[in-house]
Amino acid sequence: MTAAARRERGLLEKLLTIVHGLEVLALAFGALAVWGVTRDWPAPTAFAVVAVVLVLSLKVLRYRWGWVASLVAQALMACLALVEPVTIGVSLAFIAMWIFCFVRARQIERGAQQ
Repeated sequence: MTAAARRERGLLEKLLTIVHGLEVLALAFGALAVWGVTRDWPAPTAFAVVAVVLVLSLKVLRYRWGWVASLVAQALMACLALVEPVTIGVSLAFIAMWIFCFVRARQIERGAQQ
């Protein structure tokens, strides 16, 4: 019995998966911090919803349009600043990391094709 061969992932998918994984961890700790500061239910729930969207967007990164779903998840991450203003700094840092990974992966993939 042989194991099925794993699908080869592109560089863009690999890098955005790393960014999303780090974001989910940051959101988990952020939700705990928000829960400790305020016992309001909308705040931790909003963090959980964005984390779930980030995890779900990982499944579509394999498609050519997957980066659009990833970008929407980044926009939702930025919207968390409406719930907890402190998260704007974290959101901007992750959005900058996402942009860097996106641009760099496209450059490398374009260079590999030539």
